Amino acid sequence: MTTENYSSDAPVSTKDEDIFSRWKFSERVAQVIATRRDPSSIVIGLYGKWGDGKTSVLNFIEQSLNANNGVICIKFNPWRFGTEDQLLMGFFNQIAEALDDKLETKGDTLKEIGKKVISPLASLAGIGGVGEIATSFISMPDINAFKSRTEQLLEKSQKRVLILIDDVDRLDKTEIHALFRLVKLTADFKYTSYILAFDKDIVASSLQDRYSTSQGNSGEAFLEKIIQVPLHLPYIDKQTLRNFCFQGVDTALELANIQLTEEQAQDFARNFVSAFDSCITTPRKAKLYGNILTFSLPILKGEVNPVDLMLIEGVRAFYPRLYESIRDNEKLFVGTFPTSSGSSYDADKDLIKTLIDNALSTTTSSNKEDLKELLKNLFPKLQAVYGKMHYAGDSHKVWTDNQRICSKNYFSRYFGYSVSPSDISDVAVTQVFQNINNWDEPYNHQANPLKDFITPKNAEKVIQKLRSQIDWNSDGYQPLILSIAQVGDIIPDTRTFLSFNPLVQSVVLIADMILNINKNEQIVTAKLALDNAPTLKYQTELFRWLYHSDNENPKPNCFSLKERNELGNHLGKRIFSDIETIDITSEQPDLVSCIFWILSEYVDKTRLNNYVELLVNSDSQAAYRIINAYIPTLTSLTNGTESKEGLDESNYRYLSNHLDTSIIFEAIKRDLPTLIINLNEYPILKSRDEDRELIIPQQFVWWYRKEVIRNQYNNLKYQQFSVISASKNGNIPFINNSNKQ
Repeated sequence: MTTENYSSDAPVSTKDEDIFSRWKFSERVAQVIATRRDPSSIVIGLYGKWGDGKTSVLNFIEQSLNANNGVICIKFNPWRFGTEDQLLMGFFNQIAEALDDKLETKGDTLKEIGKKVISPLASLAGIGGVGEIATSFISMPDINAFKSRTEQLLEKSQKRVLILIDDVDRLDKTEIHALFRLVKLTADFKYTSYILAFDKDIVASSLQDRYSTSQGNSGEAFLEKIIQVPLHLPYIDKQTLRNFCFQGVDTALELANIQLTEEQAQDFARNFVSAFDSCITTPRKAKLYGNILTFSLPILKGEVNPVDLMLIEGVRAFYPRLYESIRDNEKLFVGTFPTSSGSSYDADKDLIKTLIDNALSTTTSSNKEDLKELLKNLFPKLQAVYGKMHYAGDSHKVWTDNQRICSKNYFSRYFGYSVSPSDISDVAVTQVFQNINNWDEPYNHQANPLKDFITPKNAEKVIQKLRSQIDWNSDGYQPLILSIAQVGDIIPDTRTFLSFNPLVQSVVLIADMILNINKNEQIVTAKLALDNAPTLKYQTELFRWLYHSDNENPKPNCFSLKERNELGNHLGKRIFSDIETIDITSEQPDLVSCIFWILSEYVDKTRLNNYVELLVNSDSQAAYRIINAYIPTLTSLTNGTESKEGLDESNYRYLSNHLDTSIIFEAIKRDLPTLIINLNEYPILKSRDEDRELIIPQQFVWWYRKEVIRNQYNNLKYQQFSVISASKNGNIPFINNSNKQ
């Protein structure tokens, strides 16, 4: 992007550049001056606000007079001179040089006479207050010589001089006083006309301080003495200014190569006109807004919602205090208020109202209401501040998918004009997504576009952004499915209580894609995903999420019972080949219960029991690790710490569904025989860590005995009550503890 792309604030000069229909006005002013027969001087005031186009009109007047040899135009810009004596020297030098150039002179030139005029200025510097130098200077005898010589030359050549003075309202107060003193004292030069362009209110206020009277309007009264013909710049109607502003917006969008949809364009125009139309009062302000967008749109292209960006940039341009209040209070503006919050958030709502009211304290009441409507559109949370509308929790996802400013994931981008180091670029994700879609079979891991892009730090946001890129009406998901599966070892499995961790989010995304493709391709794609997953953790987690449907009544497009058996058998065989030579209870204890479920349910329960028997026979701690693996891990809501409680009956039953519990019991009986003697009540785990390796096996034995007794009772319910008696005493016949009683 180069500076040539910005709309220059430079004034225009030619008729072809006149887009506000001011050429005819300028031409008429020029004609009045050119056709004037009265030799006396005339002073015209051209009034307009800063940025309203005064300089352009002066240029038009000059251009209109170019073809008229009877008028000599001299542009004088007092802003270039710092002191009163410099102002006077610059004024007479510029007039002398211009007239010498345009008029035929014999004898002394005006410049030579001017030198005599100017030379006494050094002795006048610092003699008194503002305007005193000009007063003393004009009364000197050499001035009369300069004046007479000028009038003679103009009369002889039948020409007039037009002095165009611009930027008067940019001077400080003392310079304004000096300039008007000069104009007042030289206004009796014959054949001379002045056009002074300035903001009347600013200049009148400056003169007011100097010439104040009890009536309080001395500034305007002084202007009336000097300005003989007051002219206001022709009015530019709102529609013309708005169109001019929108041309700048269109140019900014074109330079950024951004195309708005019809809905986006209408949304922008509606909000802009409502909130900012009253702010576009001059061409300069219209250009200012377009230039702001020329900067911000390209730098944030693809990273934010373009309509939201254009609107918040409008707030920055026209209501800077409001912009700063929003920028500095992110938590108050993003997200939503809970629908059931009651009065618990009243303090936040009052604070939001106070911030907005303070920022808009100088704004008219009608504009305030329009701006509040804009803010409610940008930040839907404010609907609950100024009304009773609340948004559901899924709104966050919609706002994030649309890169809205009200999303906590995007808010900071609108004010920082960049993607923070802790965030990830949407543009980069889009490029990776395109590369994945172009990734061909055999889907080699080294060529996987995601391999060098995803990291443990950015994995969660990458997965979320990839999900938002998916066209769910398509079914060409296989490259993305395999790309994510192959990097499963990079995606962290950080435990969280209230939300899915990055690993779970990624397998959920894969499962959603698999279940959304053509039914005939589902099972093949699911097997490919499992085969490409690099870890047992990822394989088992993915299988769990592919399993989510009723066994007998699968939902549409979900796997049937037969298909789940096929998929479970496929995964189970892979798992058996991976774990048969290792102790899974030691190497990956968190996966034990899930792996044993898959192997017992879908492969071979006998083979699993043999594997478990081998483990407990070779390691006395293996039985404890297996039992402990079936106790859920709890995560604290306060500090995030993890812990396990004891083995309850539901945990035991889940274990017994997968394994022959007698294998575990016999291992405990062999390795820890003292734990099962005189076990007459359920062992309590007094603390989560105290004697855990002893108490947990005892709890297992307790539930095991309960199960055996229950089974014996069911098998022998028509016999005598010997088994029931044994149950009450807590004894089981096959445990020989008679010597201990």
